[in-house]
Amino acid sequence: MGKVLKFQAFLNERYEESPDYRIKSFFEELEKNIKDWFENGTFAANKAILGQIKRSLADAIDKNLIFEFNDEEFYYQVIIVVSLQEVEEDLLDECYIKIKKYDLGDMTLLRTIADDVKVSDLNEDKILEIINKLDDESASIENRSGEVSVSDDDTDLEDDSIV
Repeated sequence: MGKVLKFQAFLNERYEESPDYRIKSFFEELEKNIKDWFENGTFAANKAILGQIKRSLADAIDKNLIFEFNDEEFYYQVIIVVSLQEVEEDLLDECYIKIKKYDLGDMTLLRTIADDVKVSDLNEDKILEIINKLDDESASIENRSGEVSVSDDDTDLEDDSIV
């Protein structure tokens, strides 16, 4: 039994302290929280429907969690990215959030917004705050002859294979 405990101590030292492990644990906890938001939180109260939640930990530098949901009018894709370069030795401090808003009827991309967020501030209220900011900015989109003009400066993270 002594060897098992020593091996477990080795695993704890080797993996629990690694940035990859901290990011994976963060995403697992975040996934539980997201599900709760759509079962018991404000999203549930607004009758938003949670779609898929996907994690991608394969990229060498950027790890991401993507969740999708829709309300009665729009479809949203929320991408949360944590870069290994940003993970300090013993602290997971910041993440990058990108939210894409689509027309639910024809899946036309209407607007995109991105923001750097402290991991400790990442909760349902923060996501809703960013969505509200997106909606406020969407009110200023020009509508010319039935076409929506969209400015999307955050294309460096956009992955068309996801949609």
